[in-house]
Amino acid sequence: MSVGFLALALQALNAMTISNDLLQKAHELSQPEDYFRGLDWGHEVLPREIVSFCRSVQDHRTSGWDGISAKAGRYDQHARYVLLVALEGSGKMGVETEIREVREGEALLFFPHQIHYYVDLPESFSWLYITFELEGEPRKRLECYRTGGRGVSPQVQQLLEGFLSLYQSGDSLGASIKLGALLTKLSQQDPSPCVVSNDGDLVARIKKHVVSHLDGDLAMPAISKAMGVSESYLRAVFREEAGVSLGNFVRSVRLVQTTYLLEHDQDDLGVIAEKTGFGSLTSFTRAFRRMYQMTPSSYRKRKRLEADPNS
Repeated sequence: MSVGFLALALQALNAMTISNDLLQKAHELSQPEDYFRGLDWGHEVLPREIVSFCRSVQDHRTSGWDGISAKAGRYDQHARYVLLVALEGSGKMGVETEIREVREGEALLFFPHQIHYYVDLPESFSWLYITFELEGEPRKRLECYRTGGRGVSPQVQQLLEGFLSLYQSGDSLGASIKLGALLTKLSQQDPSPCVVSNDGDLVARIKKHVVSHLDGDLAMPAISKAMGVSESYLRAVFREEAGVSLGNFVRSVRLVQTTYLLEHDQDDLGVIAEKTGFGSLTSFTRAFRRMYQMTPSSYRKRKRLEADPNS
C-alpha cells in the first residue's frame, strides 16, 4: 500500500470525525414526553393558494369581481380570506349585516363565508386585494381582525412591497412567508372601528326586530306591520340606508346565527333550523348549502376540527 494512499485514507477518516460540539449538543437533549408529537411549523401563518390583484374600477354590467355590488344585486361569498388594502380612495362595503367604512391607508380582512358587497366606491381608487386559504390552528390568530381595520404603517408598506415582488416572481413559499409576516404585523396594530353606526331610526328598529325574532315571521308584511309603515316605504328606506335588501338582510342574519349555533351549541340540526326561522331541516340545509357551499353538518365538523386538530 503506497504512502500516498495511506495519507488519503487518514485524511478521509479525519473528515468524518464527529465534533465535540455536536456530541455535546446531542447529549444535552432531554427525553421527549411524547415520541410522536414535537416541533411543527403548523402554528405559523403560511397562507396557500394566494391570489393578488389591484382593482380601480367598478362596472355593474360585468359578471366578474368588478360587478359585485348592492346596486347590481350581487353579493360575494366564498371559502377564502380576503385582505383588502385601500391604497387610494375611501368607500363603503357591506359585510354580513353591517356597513363598513374602507378608509384610504387602511387594511381590512374579510373571513371565509362572509357575505360582502360594495355599497359606495369613489370615482377614483386603487384597492389591493390578497385572497388566500389558511387551515388549522393559524386561523385562530386572525380572529383579532374582526375588531376593525388596521393602518398601513411604513413597516407594513415594506412588507407589502416585498410580498408583491415575491408574488410576481412566482416564489410561492417566499410569498407565503412574507404574507404571514404581513398579517402578523398588521394584527399587532391598534384596530380602528369601521362599522358605520348612523342607521336611521327605522332601520335600527328593523335590525333589532329581526335579530330578536329570528324564529318568527320575518316576511315583509309582518315586519311592516310591526314597524307601522307600508311595505313599499319599508323596502325603499331599508335598501337606501342599509345598502342591502331587507330579504337578503333577514336571510344573512339567520344564516350567520346558524353558523354560531353550529360552532357553539350541541343542538341537533332540526332544532337549529327551528331556532333560526327555517321552516324545515330541508329548507335550512338547502339555504346553508347555497350560501356556504357545504352542508350544516360538514360545517360543524370542520369547525370542530379547526378548534381541536387532534380530535
